[in-house]
Amino acid sequence: MSAVLAKPVTMKLKKEIQFICSAGLCCLAVANSFGSESSKPNVIFICVDDLRPNMGCYGDSRAVTPHLDKLAGRGVTFNNAYCQQAVCNPSRASVMTGLRPDQIGVTNLESHFRQRLPDVETLPQAFMRDGYQSIGIGKIFHGQKNTQDDVSWSKPPVMNLSQKKNEYVLEGNREGGKADAYEWSDVDDEAYEDGRIAKEAIRELKELKKSESPFFLAVGFKKPHLPFCAPKKYWELYDEKMFAVVSHPQKPTDAPAIAFHDCQELRGYRDIGQGEIGAAKVSKLWQGYYACISYVDAQIGKIIDTLDELELTENTVIVLWGDHGYHLGEQGLWCKSTNFELDARTPLIISAPGVSKAGVHSQSIVEALDIYPTLADLCGLKTSGKLAGLSLRPVLVNPKAEVKQAAFSQFVRPYAALRNQPPTHMGYSVRTKEWRCTAWFNAQSDSIEFSELYRLNDGRIEVKNCSGESSYSKTEKELTDLLKAYIK
Repeated sequence: MSAVLAKPVTMKLKKEIQFICSAGLCCLAVANSFGSESSKPNVIFICVDDLRPNMGCYGDSRAVTPHLDKLAGRGVTFNNAYCQQAVCNPSRASVMTGLRPDQIGVTNLESHFRQRLPDVETLPQAFMRDGYQSIGIGKIFHGQKNTQDDVSWSKPPVMNLSQKKNEYVLEGNREGGKADAYEWSDVDDEAYEDGRIAKEAIRELKELKKSESPFFLAVGFKKPHLPFCAPKKYWELYDEKMFAVVSHPQKPTDAPAIAFHDCQELRGYRDIGQGEIGAAKVSKLWQGYYACISYVDAQIGKIIDTLDELELTENTVIVLWGDHGYHLGEQGLWCKSTNFELDARTPLIISAPGVSKAGVHSQSIVEALDIYPTLADLCGLKTSGKLAGLSLRPVLVNPKAEVKQAAFSQFVRPYAALRNQPPTHMGYSVRTKEWRCTAWFNAQSDSIEFSELYRLNDGRIEVKNCSGESSYSKTEKELTDLLKAYIK
């Protein structure tokens, strides 16, 4: 593999970008924010699979998400949060190690970060070292057996593996692989897996309440990842006619072909196939995606209600994050696995009683890998190694504060390289307040073969590739120089 794909990432940025650290690394050792050493704050760390910011608290009037909206009312909602690679394994590994995909050598669905960094200390390990019980329930690391990390937990994690058969209830779909792309049934919440994950989290919370040790409780929900399966009552919250029109269904003008993929993830389901996806099917997929969001919202509500009932709220930090964004037919794409805004942008809500403002939104640009140093800062952890992110405490205290001026993402091509086939290109993308610039580096020559430049200050979706236009040449050069510095 070329140096472009293999070198550890640093963050040497130009002075005008005002990035906080010269090498993109920080190490934290701060006082406990919540009081004395004997009252260390607890943490509930909630991850939702394939959730883009389609929630009421993000301004989506169609979404029925009362519990997520209530959580947003307790903390800071980040409107400009970005993952480091828009697919499960690299994104989750990055958040859990506090390092970037190239640093840990994880840019596909198969690799484990300990292959490159065997002694790296994960976020739950850092909590354990500081006397916490670190408990994992559901999907925190990527759901394959070879991507788990048992040393990160105080006891073996549960419901952490993903098996398609377990995602369905109807017998016709429980054949072991991908069946229908969506399903509903008139059943209780616990008939589907996320309901059982919530039940186990509640049981664990009640046990942790009895303990003298503080806890780091990580809960990973598996929807709205395909297949879109949820109890019937959540489907009934939406009329498929609400989703009759997909905005921006066309690819951005002048975008290079390498920026796209063939939507293999969705097309693997037996009711989709390789042909055109008809309007009726598109509406149903949208309805299913929203139904799953509301289903997960209800499960999160149960956990937060239990936290309140146990009188643990005032001493518990809650983090809600999505591992990446998602396409639902926009730009001719379905699912994730691009460097576009819809895939790279994620929901992020942090509630830290006594520290964070309540019920406010921040426009500051932040990255998912900032979660690790933020929790270390809030909970007074001494991290054992250098982290690539920055603490968001300043933004929690003052949502208008900024800790960085840009977020970086990346994605490999060909798309099949996610299955450990040799990559030919890596696309590195930088997002500033107004722009997204992406450069596709050839894996053999380390040279840029394809370029993209999109103005995004007036919208959340790329419409026209401005790369090569003389009126934007200065901007493109500045942003491309940032990307080159980033990967050195």
